[in-house]
Amino acid sequence: MSAYIHINIDIDIDIDIDIDIDIDIDIDIDIDIDRDIGIDIDRDIDRDIDRDIDRDIDIDIDRDIDIDIDRDINIHTHARS
Repeated sequence: MSAYIHINIDIDIDIDIDIDIDIDIDIDIDIDIDRDIGIDIDRDIDRDIDRDIDRDIDIDIDRDIDIDIDRDINIHTHARS
């Protein structure tokens, strides 16, 4: 009596991950304060406050992840009696 066992396992895993994150933040703050105070004792107080705050924030994240797993497993068994 003879028995022969042959097991062939082929594992092929291919993982591709592409991460692309684009963040654009635009902050624009305008502050205008106009004060006009009149006092009868011949005094005039004039104040003008102008402030401009302008910020641009650009964040770019670009990642490419490639994972390749390739395995071949061969099992051979032969028995005789």
